[in-house]
Formats: sequence, C-alpha cells, structure tokens
Amino acid sequence: MKIGRNAPCPCGSGKKYKNCCLNKEASSGAFKQKLLAAVIVLIMLAGLIAVFAAFRSHEPSSGAGPGLVWSEEHQHWH
Repeated sequence: MKIGRNAPCPCGSGKKYKNCCLNKEASSGAFKQKLLAAVIVLIMLAGLIAVFAAFRSHEPSSGAGPGLVWSEEHQHWH
C-alpha cells in the first residue's frame, strides 16, 4: 500500500510523510545511482589503464632490464 504525501509518517515521528521520510527515501536512491555511476567510471578507467599498459609493453623502445633483447619475431623481450 502506498503512503500518501500528507499522511502521518509510519516511522512514528508525528510529522507528515512528505516532511519526514519521503525525502530520505528519494535521496537514498539518488545516492545509490551516483555511487553506481562512480564505480562504473572507475572500472572503465582501470580497464583503459590496463589496455594502455599492455600496448606500451609491446613497444621495443619501452626499455627492458639489463641483459634482455627485443625479439621482432615474437614482439617481446627475451
């Protein structure tokens, strides 16, 4: 059953629902959406960094540790 905006709040505060818990429920949903969007953006950013790092590691000019040689045939350091 839906609670009307002007009905007494079910939490027992004695206030109208619109002045008590209605705003809390609405802001909770908005917060969850913003949090989800932030998590998605962070995951996408981490993916972009991983892809960039993977491509960067295949470049012969990226340098390797001492004693390693770039193999054109295999496209990685030996």
